[in-house]
Amino acid sequence: MSQERLFAAFFFAVLLFLLYQLFLFLSAFFAPLFWAVILALTFYPLTTRLVRLFRGSRGAAAFVLLLAVIATAIVPSFLLGSLLVRQAAGAYASAQRAVQDGHLTALVASLRSSRLGLLWVRLGPLLDRFSIDLSDILLRATNWLSTQIVDQATGLARNVLVTVFDLVMMLVALFFFFRDGERMAAVVRGLIPMEPAHKDAVFRRLYDTLTAVVQSMVLTAVGQGTLAGIGYWLIAGFDFSVFLGFVTGLASFLPLAGPAFIWGGAAVYLALAGATWRAIGLVAWGALVVSTADNFIKPLVIGARVNLPTFLLLFTLLGGLKVYGFIGVFLGPVVLALLLEFLGIYRESYETPSR
Repeated sequence: MSQERLFAAFFFAVLLFLLYQLFLFLSAFFAPLFWAVILALTFYPLTTRLVRLFRGSRGAAAFVLLLAVIATAIVPSFLLGSLLVRQAAGAYASAQRAVQDGHLTALVASLRSSRLGLLWVRLGPLLDRFSIDLSDILLRATNWLSTQIVDQATGLARNVLVTVFDLVMMLVALFFFFRDGERMAAVVRGLIPMEPAHKDAVFRRLYDTLTAVVQSMVLTAVGQGTLAGIGYWLIAGFDFSVFLGFVTGLASFLPLAGPAFIWGGAAVYLALAGATWRAIGLVAWGALVVSTADNFIKPLVIGARVNLPTFLLLFTLLGGLKVYGFIGVFLGPVVLALLLEFLGIYRESYETPSR
């Protein structure tokens, strides 16, 4: 082996080892770093404007923008979180009372004697044949939901220091991304062994996909959650409408009509409780207003920037959610977009033209 080959083998072995060690160090902070990247890319146009406003001072622009993010996103999140905790506790107490007082069993009995009882008459023998007790299923489901709410609240209180630490790390990373993001991207860009045109295509696809997906999903969640909360408050008359609106907003991140499961379940509860007109009103509000809001918000925000196959996008959203948790909802479309871009580059560079 020549000295040049020996040096190359040693160099790349050490380089790969150091990159692996850096990956291990940063993997512990994957979530705060990823959120910092998302926020930095989302606010990138505002960053460039502030840099021009402060006459090229990227540090001052980054600091002002960081304060703006804290004031407009972080502080309201804490205030909303405290309200959600109170309403979640109220919802949990109501569920516990329903379980202990046997109200769920009474609701099932009222269902059997209502207009929907005809359907129950047909399904009853089938359920009995398979030894299915609907009352027991409702009780178990309510207990499970109550347990999940309590466990999440307890876990958040127990890990409050970890949560605060991750938040601080995200803000620190966000400041440096605001200040040095372009320089970091230029360094990464220079290390990629690709043609300049291909680099431009990859970075443009990454930026367009991530910003479009984040903006559309966040705005859709806020819009659908707010509209659903209005319906829960004015139409259904729930005491914990903010909590249900927040849950509906989270459900909007799920494909295949996620919010419909929340407002639909609330409407079923109202119907079983005897508030038939409220249930009908909530169904109409959910179907005509809440669930159609994304048909206006997503095309308005995404436009023609992102063109991903619906079939693959559906499974990458679900797969990303399963593998990476909530972050996977944003990471899945980005991975899919980059993969399609690389496949396009491969076809352009290496595909043999047919004769």
